[in-house]
Amino acid sequence: MSEVKQLAYALGAQIEGVSVSEPLSDVQTAFIKKIWHEHHIVLFREQNAEPREIIEFAGNFGDLDDHASTPYYRLENFPQLMEITTRPINGRPSETRNVGRNWHSDYSYTQRPAAASMLFCVEPAPVGGDTMFCNMVKAYETLSKPMQKIVDELHSVYDISLTAGLFQRDPKEVEETRKLNPPIAHPTVRVHPESGKKALYVSERVSHFHGMTGEESKPLIDYLCYHATRPENVYRHVWRAGDLLCWDNRTTMHVALADFDLTQTRHMLRATLLGEHSGFIVDD
Repeated sequence: MSEVKQLAYALGAQIEGVSVSEPLSDVQTAFIKKIWHEHHIVLFREQNAEPREIIEFAGNFGDLDDHASTPYYRLENFPQLMEITTRPINGRPSETRNVGRNWHSDYSYTQRPAAASMLFCVEPAPVGGDTMFCNMVKAYETLSKPMQKIVDELHSVYDISLTAGLFQRDPKEVEETRKLNPPIAHPTVRVHPESGKKALYVSERVSHFHGMTGEESKPLIDYLCYHATRPENVYRHVWRAGDLLCWDNRTTMHVALADFDLTQTRHMLRATLLGEHSGFIVDD
């Protein structure tokens, strides 16, 4: 029988008694989904999983992204996995050594924003390298009713160019990645397709609200990000080797902290579950 431990007040639960390298029964899959929807993040510790086993485990919960929108970040021979690492790749600095440095939800700049992500820690940084998460359902629910009414009508325009650290990477690859991902507008409030709960969908990668200028939009974007990431709404994860941490991108934001030495190893593998079709390309 699996045991569940709450990780933090705002969000997160650890599930014990599950091996991600072994097939799941239908009962186990349903149980994990239930806990995941309730807590937005689920953690499996002390796992020993190979890339193919991570892919097979992730496939129990939805269709996997092949990461075609960021093709340079894929693990060789396993396009369903992103290699997030400080280790050199083919004699060059890794293009993912500095990913996730501002608050965001994964692939929000695509027409199928990620439903969920699963990050497996092969080797944590010796010191630091934590990841912080916030609860976007709670962020929406704790807005005043007049503010909820305002954001209910808005569309957030996501711009991959606002990804922190992007322009420190290979210029040619950055330009090609930007062409693959033009600015796109998504509803600022999304309804979770399974729980039915409303969640704020905004981040530090939003340039403006559709139909509004950047100058008009910035104060509200800044406030919503500040509100969502208040300390009481955040869980900070300290990585251990063998952690598999799974989060729902429709109800959370996260940020990878840069509080570690990039010359030392921090090596992760990430599977991404495809989300629902959403949004529209913005030409203005």
